[in-house]
Amino acid sequence: MKNRFAALLLAVGLFNQLHSLCLETYEPVLPALKVAEPASPLGVVPIAQQTGYSDGQATVAMAINCLTGKNLDENDIDKKYGYELLSALREECASAGLNWQDGGEIGPDKWEMIEHKILNEKLPVVLALNGPEFSVDPRRGHIVLVCGLEGDKVTYADPATGTLRTTTRSNINNALQHPQGNFIFYADRELDIR
Repeated sequence: MKNRFAALLLAVGLFNQLHSLCLETYEPVLPALKVAEPASPLGVVPIAQQTGYSDGQATVAMAINCLTGKNLDENDIDKKYGYELLSALREECASAGLNWQDGGEIGPDKWEMIEHKILNEKLPVVLALNGPEFSVDPRRGHIVLVCGLEGDKVTYADPATGTLRTTTRSNINNALQHPQGNFIFYADRELDIR
């Protein structure tokens, strides 16, 4: 009886160690809280990240594909740029006449610019944020592509789920800090001066 109990305890212990290892290696996918309409705003096609650390590369690939017609994935971005996301956006979108900028930290004062980019210029915006709605692991944070606005509702392509999701501006404003800050990347159209 004692041997069976010891064997059971050993099996449970091994299972828990294996489970912990899997959680450290593979980031679980966030459940879709609310999926947006099937029509993808701005023509963004969501891409699901393949590893727990590739949300930034997947988001950048979505933005580039939407704006240039390319068919990149997170591996293409990782091989050429690693985690230099702004460099990837700048280089890959230059031929489309777009120059990507670092917009600083997200906050209530940034929404006028974000609205203009999305609603008037029809350009998606990259956001980095954190917290339970956006990231399954607060040590990592999460990077998404905002592609739609309607009143307080914000639609974004989420690489954690490979879907479009919605949230509110206040949820984004109040999101916990991404390890590199809650940054915004946006594109400017280059003027053709001749």
